[in-house]
Amino acid sequence: MSNRRLVALSKKHPLPWTRWVIVILLAFLVHHQVVLADEASGTWTGELRFFGNYYWETSTRVVAPEIGARIVSPEGVEVDIDYLVDAITSASIAAGVIEDIRFTEVRNQGTVSIGREFDLGEAQVRIGAFGRMSHEPDYFAAGIGGSSSISFNQRSTVVSLQAGYIHDDVGAVLRGGNQLASDPSGRNLSNRGRVGILEGFNLSLSAQQVVTPTLWLSGGYDFVSNQGFLANPYRSVMVQGVLSPEVHPNARARHTLWGRLAYFFEFTKSAIHLLFRSYFDDWRVSAINPEVRFYQEIGELLTLRLRYRFYHQSASFFWKPPADYVAEDPFVTADPKMASFSSHLFGVRIQVGLAFLAQSILDFASRGSFELNFEHLWQGSRFGDAIIAQSGIRLPF
Repeated sequence: MSNRRLVALSKKHPLPWTRWVIVILLAFLVHHQVVLADEASGTWTGELRFFGNYYWETSTRVVAPEIGARIVSPEGVEVDIDYLVDAITSASIAAGVIEDIRFTEVRNQGTVSIGREFDLGEAQVRIGAFGRMSHEPDYFAAGIGGSSSISFNQRSTVVSLQAGYIHDDVGAVLRGGNQLASDPSGRNLSNRGRVGILEGFNLSLSAQQVVTPTLWLSGGYDFVSNQGFLANPYRSVMVQGVLSPEVHPNARARHTLWGRLAYFFEFTKSAIHLLFRSYFDDWRVSAINPEVRFYQEIGELLTLRLRYRFYHQSASFFWKPPADYVAEDPFVTADPKMASFSSHLFGVRIQVGLAFLAQSILDFASRGSFELNFEHLWQGSRFGDAIIAQSGIRLPF
């Protein structure tokens, strides 16, 4: 979960930046009212969104409310702000628990992006940049990046390039009812401080093509290079009867090739999307990830989406059953994601247009939509099965 956790500026006054986030979002709300007063000009557009996210598996539960806003100026400058809070409840020793109890950890993440499109007549060029900060008690991450795209053939062809850099400070905090006491100086010995640094660079190249009014193709290549601390600071491995810290290689190069085909059936107002991803890295992990999505319009306000995804990967070159590790092994792991496993995901999403609210007290939301998503993940790894849910509302203006 790199590039996560929005930073707290001090331990005495945690998360003071949240006040700035609230101020900025309130400014968007106020501006929303101003824009509506001048809506007839059609010069400003944007969207407000409010979502709740939920994830559950045997040892972990995540509840994550999210709020965001996007606005596009008359000159074509687009600004997007997103703020997310994760409340992660876990009993996993791999997350720093020193006894069999549940604990809750909060992470905060903020993202800001800005972009603008330039019309060159026969083509349109869009240039953008983004920044992200994320914080939790044992993790701080920051990332920056940029993107560019060009569209031509009356926007039927789009080629995009994106690059980014991340810097993560990885720490360790022991949790539980009998945490280590503070030393005479007042330092909390349960907080082990920084245990490593992770840096990463990513590059993505993609292309989209409208073949016919009902057929759309896209594909791309993603590359990620990580350097630094790539193990879990809490996870330990039993090596010949001795509990030893997990040790992973300190570099990893990851490659993903993907493609997507989308076809719309005009007569039934339905669509099918076929997706395929192929992944490999220099840890000898390779994976295939086919997926199919089916969309169906039901009336004017309701859209149903069904989704199925299969995933299978091979094991990393250093993964072994715990009993097989020996003291001479340079790398040891207890990470289930380093083993070979398969998973199946099935999901249902319902999107409801809110046009029926027109000319009511909630008329301001009549151009928006409500979304409800539920997915079940069957995993062949030690993590076990999982439930993923999301609900929220989008309010364009």
